[in-house]
Amino acid sequence: MNTDNYIESLVIKYLSGHCTEEEKEALLSWIKESEDNRMQFEALRNIWQGLNPAFNPEEIDDRKALNSVLNKINKLHWTQHPVVVYWQRSAAILLLPLLLSLIYLLVSKEPENITQQEVFAPYGTFVEVNLPDNSKVWLNAGSSLKYPTRFTKGSRKVTLQGEAFFEVESDPENPFTIHTARVDVRATGTAFNVEAYPKDSMTSVTMVKGRIGMAINQQKRFDLFPGERASFNKNTLQCKIEKTDPYKWYAWKDGLMVFRDDPLEYVFKRVGQTFNVEIVVMDKEIANQPYRATFKQESLSEILRLLQLSAPIRYVNYNQETANELALKRRKVEVYKLKK
Repeated sequence: MNTDNYIESLVIKYLSGHCTEEEKEALLSWIKESEDNRMQFEALRNIWQGLNPAFNPEEIDDRKALNSVLNKINKLHWTQHPVVVYWQRSAAILLLPLLLSLIYLLVSKEPENITQQEVFAPYGTFVEVNLPDNSKVWLNAGSSLKYPTRFTKGSRKVTLQGEAFFEVESDPENPFTIHTARVDVRATGTAFNVEAYPKDSMTSVTMVKGRIGMAINQQKRFDLFPGERASFNKNTLQCKIEKTDPYKWYAWKDGLMVFRDDPLEYVFKRVGQTFNVEIVVMDKEIANQPYRATFKQESLSEILRLLQLSAPIRYVNYNQETANELALKRRKVEVYKLKK
């Protein structure tokens, strides 16, 4: 068994609860070797949790589970890492194979016996979802989309947490509605990007083509046109509409992170959302410093390194760990202005 297969086997055994103490030590040692190893472990754990939303370790066949996960993963377009694909390495569009691996049917059903499905995009990845009406959705890292196995007449409703780019199949008689915590979007056929992360005070919609109707807290309603971006602030209850380059906001679906004179604080917020890392700019003097760059397929460590080379900053890392060292908490990075 080569090294990659050995690590894959250890990860699956650990996730299924069948790791010996010796194997657990070996896995922990491998995770601590590098940031890439840690990211691979966390990404694979995300995939596993998507496959097994609730499981009893005693009922799991290690070999069967290992083969199931690896069969799905092997269908992806790997570039370097055989265990997981994540944004920085592959710019991979995790198409149907991973989508299928991340879907599970919810127990509850609607009155009309229409089953609801929920798709999750693990951190560091994005997935493409084909909906029953042939509409397409690209789901960004750390996001989820809930939708029925078939739409009923007169209504196409989905629920989003996080960020997604929609290409809605035209059907004026059956409007397409996206429900988020604070904003509803109604379309009959168009393309647009929605950002609705639960922990973010801002909910934003960027129009690419067509026209959509927006409703804030199911009250204030208005239309949005191509090249416009609406941003609703839940703290001030204000909504700002401005002209923008739409591609900047949905370039992520092509594996890019595009920044155009954006404040460094926003840059780090965006990077943190993608890789599930808490990045805090401690020096307000540099928080508003404009930054311009395009990152393509870089890893988290590479992005942080490039930012440090091009801006007067330094990092302090905190790898928070629990009593169970493998139950890693969210990583925290503090950003300080570099002293002269």
